[in-house]
Amino acid sequence: MMTLKEISNSTGYSISTVSKALNNKEDIGVRARAVIQEFALLNKYVPNKNAIALRKNKTFIIAVILPRVNNIFYSESLCNIQKAASKLGYRIMLFQSFENQLKEKEYLDQINDGSIDGAIVLSTNLNNKNELVNTKLPVEYTHISAEENPKTLQASCALHFDNLIKKIA
Repeated sequence: MMTLKEISNSTGYSISTVSKALNNKEDIGVRARAVIQEFALLNKYVPNKNAIALRKNKTFIIAVILPRVNNIFYSESLCNIQKAASKLGYRIMLFQSFENQLKEKEYLDQINDGSIDGAIVLSTNLNNKNELVNTKLPVEYTHISAEENPKTLQASCALHFDNLIKKIA
């Protein structure tokens, strides 16, 4: 994977100028921008998502904690959340709780370190919401049941995803 430093060394421009060119900043020359962007394109430069996350203090990763993925009901929920997340440039990190509320809490504790932007917890447990949302991490919690109407679940997932994005922003 090519880095800004390698592009800088190859093109003769400073790392700062390379960064500005690749981010379409206006305070560099048109020719410098064109040379750098063409070089990056020819060499299949891909921005480092970890570096961007550090700079912007935003990972564009959302955790989804659900009971299990091998149940069509829960996998449909995951599918709906993933579609919504993808439209906004977010990636999904998946955790399966296997309907264990201690696992739900454990996962939230693990990801409460800045490595993700927020979490959606789909839980079959009724009585642990207050424990789970006791974190600095933006969390949307929803109680789900296999008896729930799929359309209702889809609407609920969309609502909770929208609420999470508002908390993150």
